[in-house]
Amino acid sequence: MSTSRPTHIFSGDWLENTDLSCQHRYRKGFAGIPAGTWNGWKVFTVTPQVMRAIVDSHHAEMTAAITASGAAGAHLDEAWLDALQDMASVSWLGSLVVVDSRVLHSDPALVDVTAPDEDGRYRVGFGWRWDVVDPADVHTIHHATGTTHDEPPRRQRCPAGRSQPGPTRGEA
Repeated sequence: MSTSRPTHIFSGDWLENTDLSCQHRYRKGFAGIPAGTWNGWKVFTVTPQVMRAIVDSHHAEMTAAITASGAAGAHLDEAWLDALQDMASVSWLGSLVVVDSRVLHSDPALVDVTAPDEDGRYRVGFGWRWDVVDPADVHTIHHATGTTHDEPPRRQRCPAGRSQPGPTRGEA
């Protein structure tokens, strides 16, 4: 059963663009349907394709943090633990998404496991500060067609013909 509720673009401050040559405020945004709030921040549902993009985006941030720590001389296990001080671990377990924030918040029980609902959509919130944003402020928007095929992300042009913002936190 599919829904006809309006889709919005969601992003957060950790996805802000620090490349001053690109006018987009956010590097990435994700299409979803509003599903309420948690502590004043938006909660929304997404297709499996968009959830995959969220997890992949987080993996890229985590990998960059581990790589930077390793380049500074830390062993990989130390680099992993250093990264967990700054961000949650997000992973797939079959069709489940596991957001493990135990180290980040020093809480031995802070794990969020999300399964797809009866429509195959995932609920996104994870205690993160998501907001509805203007699509014009987002460089790359991850949408899904609702079919079994992925729709490629939509990238908007930056000034001077750049199609992507330059390296930002976690992407160097």
